[in-house]
Amino acid sequence: MLTRRWSRRKRELSAVLQSGIPRARAWLYAVVAALLLAGLAAFRVDLSGSAMVKLFSWNQVLGNTLVITLLVILWAGYLKLRQPELLSRTRMRVFLVGLLAAVALIGRATDLLAPYLVPEPMGAYLIPVAFGAGLATIFTTAEVGLSLTVLLSLWVGLGSALTPTPAMLAAFGSGTVAVFRCARLRKFSDLPLTGLEIGIVGALLHAGMALYHGSEGMGGIALLWSGLNGLFSVLLIFGGLPLAEYVTQRTSPLGLVELLNPSHPLLIMLREKAPGTYHHSFSVADLAESAAQAIGADPLLAKVGGYYHDIGKIKRPQFFAENQQNGRNPHDEISPSMSRVILTSHIKEGVELAQEYGLREDVIAFIRQHHGTSVIRYFYLKALREGKAGVPSIDDYRYGAELPQSRETAIVMLADGVEAASRSAKDLAHLKEIIEEAMNGPLKDGQLRDSPLTLRDLERIKQAFFETLRAMRHDRAASYPKDSELKEARR
Repeated sequence: MLTRRWSRRKRELSAVLQSGIPRARAWLYAVVAALLLAGLAAFRVDLSGSAMVKLFSWNQVLGNTLVITLLVILWAGYLKLRQPELLSRTRMRVFLVGLLAAVALIGRATDLLAPYLVPEPMGAYLIPVAFGAGLATIFTTAEVGLSLTVLLSLWVGLGSALTPTPAMLAAFGSGTVAVFRCARLRKFSDLPLTGLEIGIVGALLHAGMALYHGSEGMGGIALLWSGLNGLFSVLLIFGGLPLAEYVTQRTSPLGLVELLNPSHPLLIMLREKAPGTYHHSFSVADLAESAAQAIGADPLLAKVGGYYHDIGKIKRPQFFAENQQNGRNPHDEISPSMSRVILTSHIKEGVELAQEYGLREDVIAFIRQHHGTSVIRYFYLKALREGKAGVPSIDDYRYGAELPQSRETAIVMLADGVEAASRSAKDLAHLKEIIEEAMNGPLKDGQLRDSPLTLRDLERIKQAFFETLRAMRHDRAASYPKDSELKEARR
């Protein structure tokens, strides 16, 4: 009895410790971020004086460290409360801490421009808070970007040699504009306008506070430097996109738009080697895009996922029905078990191709998850009918892949099945039945249990699929008038 009780206590303690490790790591990253910000606020670079580095007094350093540490901990606590899944991923923790460090390091680098600033302490207005806020918004959410703006604005105010309020407000205004603009960033031509708006808002806030306080820092040169912060921040955002994509393994909206280009090498290969799969993928992408819009998911990511989810079929296109011609089916010449191996291998081969061509994990997830662990029904039925080795297990004819983890990957799974099944629809009533059956199958089989889709979402997706497929199946005249009929009518 005592042994069993001790074993149970040991397992419970181990579970508690295992669940506490990610939390401890999240707070450790917060402490590292706080120490970085406090350390970079403890000195100034002064090339005009005898000492290149000017350290503040211990009272100032300790006070700043205490305030900054508390601010970072409060910020991390807010993120933990609002978006706990974000801080549970190591890549995202590294990304956010890296953003804080990058903005703070660039802030210290602005000290080198002190001889060119009028007056000298105006370097605080060049700290690119908008750069950190913009990248955070692009790769996480607008809420995270705005919270990062607040934290960095307070840091800028604490480190300002002038009255802290103007610098703080200018940083907050420019960062907020970056959040608004980057939340809807879709093309490269949006970046120059974003930089202009950031600069204008920063300069206006600077001018307004300078007028209010009667500051002498209202000079035209000072306003120019404040306005140039927008251009500076946008250039940093543009340069930081590839590195941020690598760290987070997420594709920026600008990168997703590039992947939609039909001239992408993978899409060219798919069109040339597996034309049936190519057209199927584009239809799936249209369905996924409309469904994502209906439930408030990311339509751009869903559409890209639809384009690339089946690229693994490039390796052996003739083994997939949509690419077979002249009535020849290679599966007629091999066993069902071998057919299963060939069909399931297109997931592994698709992931390898995607990695070879530099696709990020958020796009590769569609390749891994679009079949989940569903049953390859045709070949399972064929194996049952042949019955050469007894009754086969249904689990032997399942895909050994991942279940959909996001709304977008779940949508593409549903769109994949619906698009294939809809080709046999005779009329609109039959089409509704096909959509219903194609969506109920994965739901009953447990393929959607790890996705965040709700029953209300599924109803909206079903309606979006029907509307899109109905538009694809638009009716046309059975035959067009011939030239002879037109001539006869004119007579």
